[in-house]
Parts: sequence; structure tokens; C-alpha cells
Amino acid sequence: MEWTKYLLSMVFGGCLLMLFGRREDGRDKWLLGLGAGTCLAAMELTVEYMFGEPRWRMAVSVMKGLAFFSAVVLAGYVREWVFTERRELSDTEIVHPVRQWIEDYQESFAQLSRSFCMVPQMAAEAGSRGERIMQNRLAESRMAAAGQLREMSQILAGTMERIYSTREDADLEQEIRRRLRLLRVQVHKVFFYNPQGRKRQIYVTMNTRRKICVPVKKIAQALSELTDCEMMPARDSRSFVSQERVTVLFVEGVAYNVLYGVRKETRQKEAVSGDNFAVFWLPEGQFYAGVSDGMGSGIQACTQSELVLDLLEQFLEAGFTKETAVRMINSSIVLQPQEPVFSTVDIASIDLYTGVCEFLKVGASVSFLKKENSVECIHGAGLPAGVTSQPALEPFRVRMYDGNFLFLMTDGVIGALPDGQEEETMKHLIRNLPQGTPAEMAERLMEQVKACGEAADDMTILVAGIWKR
Repeated sequence: MEWTKYLLSMVFGGCLLMLFGRREDGRDKWLLGLGAGTCLAAMELTVEYMFGEPRWRMAVSVMKGLAFFSAVVLAGYVREWVFTERRELSDTEIVHPVRQWIEDYQESFAQLSRSFCMVPQMAAEAGSRGERIMQNRLAESRMAAAGQLREMSQILAGTMERIYSTREDADLEQEIRRRLRLLRVQVHKVFFYNPQGRKRQIYVTMNTRRKICVPVKKIAQALSELTDCEMMPARDSRSFVSQERVTVLFVEGVAYNVLYGVRKETRQKEAVSGDNFAVFWLPEGQFYAGVSDGMGSGIQACTQSELVLDLLEQFLEAGFTKETAVRMINSSIVLQPQEPVFSTVDIASIDLYTGVCEFLKVGASVSFLKKENSVECIHGAGLPAGVTSQPALEPFRVRMYDGNFLFLMTDGVIGALPDGQEEETMKHLIRNLPQGTPAEMAERLMEQVKACGEAADDMTILVAGIWKR
């Protein structure tokens, strides 16, 4: 019967789909149509050849196969469009109660922040000078508290986005289970995090079945083959999987590697430097380098700048943006009951996928970027953290390439150079630095700065370089 040919063709196309199809790569409908159309044309051509049918009949059979192939593919697109529309409709109509609660909390914090900003204006001649100072201090505290609440509102929004961007994929998880079973690894759960505009992350909870250890790099290779994307274990993750159940984060492979080096000098007649630095990596492929200069020198300045960098690292590792982290740290300094110790904040973040470097400076000294044939200056703006309740944050972006070096330094380094020629002198010194590791370049640059004059403040130089993998 005529319909049996079409049925057999669809069965053949279905077998081809099960063997070579893969979900969510867009080729399933094409495989099914190719298998069905080819099978139909082959069956009709075989029969017509055996019975010696004319060539035009064979050409009609080929056209019939092409038409059947087109019809199956078109039906697949229509089905995909219908189900996508239904899914989007259900997503817009049904709101998860947890999401609704988070949105309510976010709006509550935003409204509370606006109420804190409603500070009554006080007449200039009203009250004594001490009362006016207290009123100004109270107004600054209210604005700082309002900033904290506003940032809490943004944090809740980011948390909600993170929760609803983490999903499950039963088909891909099943493939991962089967593949890792060959490595004697038992997979308990897999979560996929791939929000728009960010790189893919895979969380795998697993352990080995016997008393063996499996390198996570070997597991990353299996994930790379299954996802058609280079995956690697996140930095600072464990190196082996054993019988103990663990959750390991795998991220997309980065395009650049980074090395850094630091050189510090303490101000004369001081035992402790007021400068501090921090370097760390985030799973999103971001490398952070930060320098903080506590106002003055000695143990108090050191404690304050160290606290600023510790808080900054904790906030960024928790998923906050640089701007949010700096504003919250600034608010905490403003709200201190005693006289605050101000600190500069100098942050550089390098995207190891693209090489884009973003600077955020709060009262910090100038930084320098050494390229192949030039040295570029990056200036900051605003006052140190804690001076005002609303710090001026002006991020600046620049592209780094293979072999470029970034120089972060405190104002004590610039202050040791000849007056009026600080930037030009530093650019000249950096331009003529011989190639080496970042640690060697920081060491040589510090020696040359010390040769220019006596340092009147603590000095810190942090050098970071990137290279193609």
C-alpha cells in the first residue's frame, strides 16, 4: 500500500535521529527529514529500476523524496514554534511564589531606601555650630544607610536571576551519567548555569564507586566532548574525585592566562606599611587585582586598608558587582562611630575570555598599561572611601592583548618621582623595563623609583601580565 512507504520512511528517519540526534542543537528535524526523504526516494527508485521504468518516473521519485524531506523539516519548525509559544505563554502567566516573594522584598528595600533619603533641609542660621555638625553627620549616616538598603535591593534582584538561571537538563545529565560511569564515577546531580551573555558553568555532584581517585581534568575532557565546548575545572577546585561525595564546578576554558608580582616598601621609621593588595580569580573567568592605601601609615592605616580589601574580595566572590561592593564598603566606613580612617580603592578586573580590563578607582593613584609599543595612563577620580556617602564611581575599560602588562601602584610610588614630571617619568621607566616575569618587573621598577628620590610614604607596585593559552 502507498502509505506503508511513508511509514517505513519515517521509521528509518526516527532510527537516524536516535543514533545521531542531539537535543537543543537544532539539527534533529533535519536528520529526521533527511532520513525519511532519502528512504522514500531509495525505495521508489529501487522498484522502478527493477521494473525498467522510464527515467522521468525516476526523476519524479527523486522530487517526491525531496518534497517529503521538506515537509518533515517544515513540520518540525512548526512544532518547535508552537511549543515555544506555549512555553513562553506559560512562563508569563505562572509566577513562582518564591520569585514573587523575592520581588516583594526587593521593592520593600527600595522603598525603605527612598524614605531614608528624605532628609529635611536645615536652615543655615538655625542652632549652634555643634548642632549643625551633628545634623550634617546624621544626614550623611542616613544617606549611607539608604545606600546600603538600595544595594540590598539590587542584591536580591541578582540572587533571583542566579536562581532562575540555574536549570536542569535531564537528557544531557543522562549522557553525562553514562559517560562518567565508564570512568567509574557515579553522578548524583548535575546543574547547568548559562545565563544570557555569560559563559556556561556545570555543577556536578559525584563520587567514585570504588577505592580509586579520578582526576577532575579527565572528567572535564568528557564534559567537553558531550557539550561541544571546552570545559575545565574551576580554579582552586579539588584535583581528584574519590569515594567522598563532592560538588565540582566546571567552567568554559579561558583564552588567557595571567601572572602577577608585587613589590612593597615601607615608609622610613615605620614598622608596618599602610598599603595592602589582593589578587583572586572568580569562576566567571575574571581575574581581580586590587590595591588599597590607608591614609597615613602604621598599624591603623594597614588595618583599614586590609579590611577594605578583605570585604571587597568577599563581596565579589559572593557575586556582587564591583560598584555594589565599593558602595557598601564606603557606607560601612561612613557609619563608623569613631573618626573614620579613609582608604583608597584601586581595582582592576581582567576578563580572561576577551582580555577586556575594567578599572574602578576611588581616590586611587594613576595606573599604567604597557602594550607592545606604548605605555598608557589610567587616571581615577573622586575622594577616598569614607570621605563622602556618595563616592564617584567611573569605571574605565581598555582591551589587553597577549604580552601586555598592567601596573597598579599607590601614590607613594608616584610621589617619589620628580615634581611635575611624575607620569612622564614613570612611563619612561616602564617603557624601558626589560622583559621578564611580573615579579621581576615589579622588583626592577621599585629599584629604579627608589633611585629617583627618597620615598615619603609607603610604596606598593603590583604588576599583572596576560598571555594567550
